Amino acid sequence: MSELRTNKILPRDGLPSGSFGGGIVQVRFAALDSNTTFSANTDDFLSLNITPTSASNKILLDLRVRCQGYYSSSEDSWHFYVARTIGGGSKIFVSGKGKLGAGTVANDLGRYAFATTTTSSGGKNSGVAAYIPDLPGTTSQITYTVGVVAWGGATGTLRVNNRDHENDGVQLVAYELSA
Repeated sequence: MSELRTNKILPRDGLPSGSFGGGIVQVRFAALDSNTTFSANTDDFLSLNITPTSASNKILLDLRVRCQGYYSSSEDSWHFYVARTIGGGSKIFVSGKGKLGAGTVANDLGRYAFATTTTSSGGKNSGVAAYIPDLPGTTSQITYTVGVVAWGGATGTLRVNNRDHENDGVQLVAYELSA
């Protein structure tokens, strides 16, 4: 039996201009499979660790939110985000990255990247599905977190909808791609 091992897989003619990708080096997965409460503050409720094998590699994040949010008060919006820390450093909001410009304001806007609305009875839960490219430039351990901001100060609960067989109400998958 033969075996092929490689660190990079690229098209013969190179990547097309503006492309993001290469071969998949590793995959990590995390899921929220139980109800959790949130407040008006930025609350992280799911985390995933990945250690890139090369500083030139990229990370492609796949975020899926398939749960219901219930507010304790009136109808309001809630905003999901994905953030990263490298080696315990500062939190950077990678949601919306590349579309929001640069600097502190852009980082803060990433906190409000994926907005949905709900009512106190759990109506209007549209969910979120997003691919987020990240270029961390490191071989140190990266921690990606998923969180929610309750706009307007409400508190509430993210409820996993078991009756619809959505036992993993929030999922985050990280793909390390060779440069």
